[in-house]
Amino acid sequence: MLVPIFGIIFVFGIPIVAIIGGIMYASRRARLQQELLMKLAETGQPIPPELFHSDLFNGRRTGKSPLRGGLVVSAAGIGVMLYGWILGETSLVAAGLIPLVIGLALLLAAVIEGRKSKATITPDTTTTPS
Repeated sequence: MLVPIFGIIFVFGIPIVAIIGGIMYASRRARLQQELLMKLAETGQPIPPELFHSDLFNGRRTGKSPLRGGLVVSAAGIGVMLYGWILGETSLVAAGLIPLVIGLALLLAAVIEGRKSKATITPDTTTTPS
């Protein structure tokens, strides 16, 4: 009698806890970013423009690039396809195409994003150091 109840609680509870945890993490991160900007403004220090281009303010986690994600998902798709090919299961080979194509799309997006960011970020040479 208790097993189905706990099963339902865990099946629906774990995603809810994960979502709430992610929202709390994003809220804390935004608050810390705002506090950093406020401290810089209160002390009269200039806010460097590079700070807004850094990973801290772009929401990217250090070491977690889109290129890495694309490679991991593509490798998972290839692994599922090879496993299906070894077992002779064409349905597994076909199922492996889904993560493979998603991984290739992530790789393409990482390449396009990398080219776009290189083209848009140029050093500002109009200001003189004081």
